[in-house]
Amino acid sequence: MTKDAQNSIGNHNCGHDTMIPRPNRYMQSPLRTPALLIIILTVMFTGCDILESDGDETRDTKETMRELSAQEKVLVDGANDFTFALLQKMANTASDESFFASPLSISMAFGMALNGADGDTYGQMRDFFGHHGLTNDEINIAFRDLIGLLTKLDPQVRMEIANSVWYRRGFEVMQEFLETNAEYFDAEIDDLDFGDPAALDIINGWINDKTNGLIEEMIDEIGPNVVMYLINAIYFKADWTIQFDPDDTRDEPFLSGTGESVDVPMMRVREAFGYYQDSNWQVVNLPYGRGDFSFTAFLPSESDDLSSFAGSITRQEFDLITSQLEEDTVNVFMPRFEIDFDYEEIMDELEEMGLTLPFRPSGADFSRINPEEDLFISDVMHRAVIIVDEEGSEAAAVTVIEISRTSTGPVELSIRLDRPFLFFIRENSSNTILFMGKYAGPQ
Repeated sequence: MTKDAQNSIGNHNCGHDTMIPRPNRYMQSPLRTPALLIIILTVMFTGCDILESDGDETRDTKETMRELSAQEKVLVDGANDFTFALLQKMANTASDESFFASPLSISMAFGMALNGADGDTYGQMRDFFGHHGLTNDEINIAFRDLIGLLTKLDPQVRMEIANSVWYRRGFEVMQEFLETNAEYFDAEIDDLDFGDPAALDIINGWINDKTNGLIEEMIDEIGPNVVMYLINAIYFKADWTIQFDPDDTRDEPFLSGTGESVDVPMMRVREAFGYYQDSNWQVVNLPYGRGDFSFTAFLPSESDDLSSFAGSITRQEFDLITSQLEEDTVNVFMPRFEIDFDYEEIMDELEEMGLTLPFRPSGADFSRINPEEDLFISDVMHRAVIIVDEEGSEAAAVTVIEISRTSTGPVELSIRLDRPFLFFIRENSSNTILFMGKYAGPQ
């Protein structure tokens, strides 16, 4: 149930609004198909001219891309800086394994959380994601406009971004927090009885729906102190501008991250693509749809392994390389692959990168969600899936931010009979035991 949004919001030092009840910046195991090709970017603002043939007409699709506002540029720069800081962390954590993530999804989920933060917590979150210099209003407007741009840019690409806020029924939430996220992030807002097992099905059902079935669930239980979930979901599906012919795909050897040679279905195509090469990298740019989005693959030089390079590449180096892509006829050989990556260490690694205050039960300030409760981010969950084949790519990512309270009223008690237990059948008044037994699992 989405609330009607207000016309404007206050900055992060806003005063207390009416509460309503009920409604320093900088991997489950991955598929072990280590690849020398890392997807550095799924969604890309390309600096080079990409030509598209439309019937007999050839036009530069760059003309259809509007200029980013100053606020959007700050937002994108911050998100891209976070991308490469996160890449370095993940490269060190899973040096010989495949991984996949959406920094944009993470940034957007924290963008919603930012609207509930205040004080030092607000400042640290803002600066960590590169939003310094922007007011709370400007950050929200930039997110709103960027969502509109990305989801409507290429009619041949299915790019969907969905956000939602779920809170415990009876928990008082500042109305402005809900309305701000509804207005600027188009977030669906709903209160649920978190004690009802159906709540899990509802939230996970939303995730399954928004990722078109690629990610069926993220949350396996709701703790008694959990009061809110902030969720971002991104879904991307696009055909290659120049597709691979399935008849040309054949099993060929691939040197895995562990040094073992394995056979993989290797796709191939020979066509004009954006290309770059230096002593460190070979880079190829494979466009989707009409060319507004692309898959940009970085292959390290034969004499060097990817783990050392992935941990050192910077946004500035990436920007420089992608600005020097030149169209040339290239023979591209690429595995057909899938990655399903559950980033279990994300919260610990965000803390190691400098984001600490939001996770401290005694130090977080989320008073713009509820000024009378001690709230903190108790968990961050991130999962990303990608399928790459001859036709194109399908990808989805979900970020879940779990918010809990440190001091509660009556605690909801629970017992989970998920291991062998004894049981008795008795008459209650006389306490006469009629039957007794032990359940140790299905026979």
